[in-house]
Amino acid sequence: MIDIILSSSVLILIILAIRFTFLGKINPKMQYGLWSLVVLRMLPISWLNSKMPESRLSVMHAAKAVAGTIHGASEAEQLIFAPKQGTIFNDMLSEDSIKTDAMRNASALSFISSIDWQLVFLTVWIIGAVAFGLWFLWVNFNFNRQLIKKRTFLMSVGLDGEPILDTDTLAFGNMQTRKRKSLPVYISDELCSPCLVRHRRGAVIYVTTDVAEDGRKLHYAVLHELCHYRQHDLLWSAVRGAVLVFYWFHPLIWAAAIISKRDCELACDYEVMKKMNQKERLNYRRILVDLIRTQTNQKNVLQVASSMHENAEGMKERMILIARNKKRKASTLIIVILIAALAAGFTFTSAPEYVKEISGQEEHAFNDFTVKWADAYSARDARSIYEMCENEELFLTLGEHTQGGGYWMGVSSPWPWNKDYVINILDDSSADIYYYYRTSSPTVFVAKETITVNKDKSGYKVSQDNWKYFDEISSKAEFEEAYRFGVPELIEFAAAYQLQADDNSDYNEGSKEILEDPVTAAIEQLNLAGAKVTGIYTDPYAKKAVIKFAWEDGEVYVNLSQPILIDEDDESVKRQATIWVVVNKNLTKEFRMKGK
Repeated sequence: MIDIILSSSVLILIILAIRFTFLGKINPKMQYGLWSLVVLRMLPISWLNSKMPESRLSVMHAAKAVAGTIHGASEAEQLIFAPKQGTIFNDMLSEDSIKTDAMRNASALSFISSIDWQLVFLTVWIIGAVAFGLWFLWVNFNFNRQLIKKRTFLMSVGLDGEPILDTDTLAFGNMQTRKRKSLPVYISDELCSPCLVRHRRGAVIYVTTDVAEDGRKLHYAVLHELCHYRQHDLLWSAVRGAVLVFYWFHPLIWAAAIISKRDCELACDYEVMKKMNQKERLNYRRILVDLIRTQTNQKNVLQVASSMHENAEGMKERMILIARNKKRKASTLIIVILIAALAAGFTFTSAPEYVKEISGQEEHAFNDFTVKWADAYSARDARSIYEMCENEELFLTLGEHTQGGGYWMGVSSPWPWNKDYVINILDDSSADIYYYYRTSSPTVFVAKETITVNKDKSGYKVSQDNWKYFDEISSKAEFEEAYRFGVPELIEFAAAYQLQADDNSDYNEGSKEILEDPVTAAIEQLNLAGAKVTGIYTDPYAKKAVIKFAWEDGEVYVNLSQPILIDEDDESVKRQATIWVVVNKNLTKEFRMKGK
């Protein structure tokens, strides 16, 4: 929905700029028609499994960097991970231990980080949409009920504005029984001004008593409402109301609804006056002043009716345009059309993905090759890696030849054994592979390998191989890059961490103090460097904690848990862990451990 909101906002601003720049210089009907672009852009096309065409001119392309940063913050900051162990952060721990107790008292601030904001926003949107939907239905139901309750039939008019005096055609249910289509006209003093309303049986024109008693006022009022009928404005009013209900939170949508309703009236004024001379235009203007009621009631925006309500600004605008009778230039029309076309290009397209189009067969073949490469690397299969390298020099950056003519690569630890990796295909010739290096300590850290592949007659070969290691996280940017796709659950190390905390030997000296404090546990397990603790939230009942760490380039949130340890040999034996473990947001509270 974010792309719809952003693109539609830009589109609304462009149309508003066109309107106020070229007001009176282009056909009001065209001006009114421009708002249909907004309606089309507000359609949830992505929900229909459809995709906008890609373009470098897209608004979303310009906003991609910012959107990517926000999206990365909302996802990457919640990832669970554990870089290598072994670095002692004495300086950092000494500094933060002074702050910890004070920040615990302000844990309500950090509690914000544990809230599922996506669910909160969705709930608020649904409640708002339901509330506005009920208001929309009530406004129109109550309005129609009041009109029907107190009304008096006046006459029936043809679509040319001429009255039909044959009483046989005046029955409300028989408006189309004659060749000449007609609409009934009723008098109702529940109105402030004439309007066109649709009931279950069809459209109806309503006028007030003072309008019905003045032949000239009645004539112009009926002509005006018939223009609304021919333009299908009742349908557009319903669409406008539906868009407001769906996007009730969007202030620019409300502005667009108000201005488009005003443009609807300008279009009808233009249609009525199209064949009038200057004197008749002035007469229409004077009568319109008497017909229009100045109001600012927001219910008018939601009414599926063409009522003549205007605020002071809108009324002034209409009077000026009616008095003005300038010939519109074709060059101005061309400029507006070009601007509207560019606006559509900006807002009805999506950002390009920069991924080359490849056939399904080629895509599968390339995917299979990258999996084969990652499997071989994880298994330290040096021969397979050698065969997949384009040249000898590349292989020697990864492994070496043995004296017996064989191939060798890698070490026992740390290493991404058990095929522990994530592959991100960049295009048809390159991919990022995120390996999760493990040690027996146990710890984990991330290494990102970027391979570039060429294809020849024998198949795919790796031509370039670049590495970036994240065995120390010293910025938010590194955090988001390293853990873009997450890491294995550290919860599986819970039993080992608990054993380290319970062991009083010199080998595990200090482990208890580190692992039983959520701040130091997060620092140790994540191997953070240079980060400051800016917030702590702990829930002693749910055994959860959220720590907020900050670098100069931003903040991240880390979730931790104290799981229940279950003996695998005897499931009745359970123990509440005293250590803290970095976990995914949707954590598992219990973890099975092997019996001693």
